Amino acid sequence: MTSPERASLKKAVGPGQFFTIAFGTIIGVGWVIYLGYWLEPAGPLGAVLGFAAGTVLVVLIGLCYAEMASMFPVSGGEVAYTYEAFGTGTSFITGWLLGFIYTAVTSWEGIAVGVLAQNLFPWIAGPRLYSVFGTPVHAGPLALGLVSMAFFTTLNYRGVRGATRVQDALTYSFLAMCALFIGAGFIFGDVANLSPVFVRTEGGSILPGLTAAFITAPFFLAGFDVIPQVMEERTAGTSPRGAARMIVIALVAAGVFYVLVILSAAMVTPWRHLLDFEDLPAARAFAEAFSSPLLSRAILLAAFIGILTTFNAVFMGASRVIFALSRAYMIPTGLAAVHPRFDSPSTAVLFVGGLGTLGVILGEGAIGPMVNVATICFGIAFGLVSLGVIRLRRSRPEATRPYKVPGGVVTAGAAVAASALFVYLAATDPYEPGGGIPLEWLLLAVALILGGGFWVAGKKPRAAITEEERRRLILG
Repeated sequence: MTSPERASLKKAVGPGQFFTIAFGTIIGVGWVIYLGYWLEPAGPLGAVLGFAAGTVLVVLIGLCYAEMASMFPVSGGEVAYTYEAFGTGTSFITGWLLGFIYTAVTSWEGIAVGVLAQNLFPWIAGPRLYSVFGTPVHAGPLALGLVSMAFFTTLNYRGVRGATRVQDALTYSFLAMCALFIGAGFIFGDVANLSPVFVRTEGGSILPGLTAAFITAPFFLAGFDVIPQVMEERTAGTSPRGAARMIVIALVAAGVFYVLVILSAAMVTPWRHLLDFEDLPAARAFAEAFSSPLLSRAILLAAFIGILTTFNAVFMGASRVIFALSRAYMIPTGLAAVHPRFDSPSTAVLFVGGLGTLGVILGEGAIGPMVNVATICFGIAFGLVSLGVIRLRRSRPEATRPYKVPGGVVTAGAAVAASALFVYLAATDPYEPGGGIPLEWLLLAVALILGGGFWVAGKKPRAAITEEERRRLILG
């Protein structure tokens, strides 16, 4: 039997673009929507400390990713890392969970486009079409979500060069606009508005509030792991070490951004008053404090750009994971097709666009449960990659590691523990005895059932090649 040819993608991602891909993915629109959820249980300082603690642990995970990404600079990231450390079965489970949740996040962003547009221009809503999860779906936001999904499907179908250029423009525009309102908050805000800095339980504990902020860190910092998905597409002048370091740089920058947003918004108005704004509290607070609808619109515009940066980069990540699984003959091989003109994973792109479109149809009611499901899936992948660092340090100590985790197996062990903690907290957070099966668990079950279907469908392709050939297809 002739050895299968290894499909490859266009080399067009430069050093700075690895930063805009990661940072742009991490900083979406959640900081505008979720601000009240951080402040209400924790208070401003509690939210900052809880989220900062979560950031530190995610950075430990990011260090593990940087080592793996520099060792195996190929498409699919975790598909390659877990294959080398644990074999085909674990590689498939990891890749499938990531591909599913990346695709779900594209749906999240498509829904968010419509929600934010409706807050900017209420007349966009249009007639109510149906309800999902008890939340109505209106024609206007649905149409905007579907159009945005079609746009990013087309953009990524036409190749990584155009997608990364759009990512650069959007990310730097976002940073410029955020500097404006964050600076205004610190210059013109009042520290007295931060009081009380903590929310305490009846027993005087601040721990529940800190935990509430802490648990959100994996979801709001997820996105650094898109860098490994496009490592194979780096330009000739971009070293694996330099690209891998951008994982840590983007994580630290994002953690600082979230802390600054929480503090600046809580300083412009008494923070408990922020909780009165049910929709987009950050924008409402700045608009009221400065009597400036223009500043509010600037925040909403920044949030809208944030949606687009995440949408674009997560779409890249989702399509590369599916492409890598297919190229490795783990699922039907047709999804590994490369466009003859654009050198893009065209079939995988269309697959992600199609599934993402189905998610957009679910509407705003699906946003909340996706946070916990994403945390569970990311936590599982993070833990396996971190554990893989430990395993490969012991089984292949001689392997070339352009970037090494500071602290070695000790740091990697802490990252494994952090990942397990995130999964536990996210899995138990939605559970209430007697309250029925949480929607999060149902969505996770759907992911596993779909994965089982693809595993069965890929039985013949998997058996068609040897493990030696599969390793070559994955690692190059």
